[in-house]
Amino acid sequence: MKKYNLGTVKVEMETNGFPKGLILKRELTVRESRYIVRNLLGIDVCTREDFVDKEEYSDYNDELQTNVNGWLVGKLDDSAIMEYAYDCSDEFIGIMNLIPILFYLKKIGVID
Repeated sequence: MKKYNLGTVKVEMETNGFPKGLILKRELTVRESRYIVRNLLGIDVCTREDFVDKEEYSDYNDELQTNVNGWLVGKLDDSAIMEYAYDCSDEFIGIMNLIPILFYLKKIGVID
């Protein structure tokens, strides 16, 4: 068992009253985005060795960073993240996975 103390989490709301996404103080870096996808969601993201040249790897990381940031603020849905799990799952990201993500974002100061 693990306990998370999340406190208050600010979210942006849709006009119909449903939560849209998190309010981030800053965008996540590539490293932070990779950590969330790999370590918190368990999705095996590509490494430098998976690419022929450095530019392809850089483009992959830029897209990953953009998708994670877009997903967190509610501009993209789960499919933007689950496309990285093409070889391991086609399941949706469960709501319980949000808890360690919120804890991590608070720890690194991206959300209040």
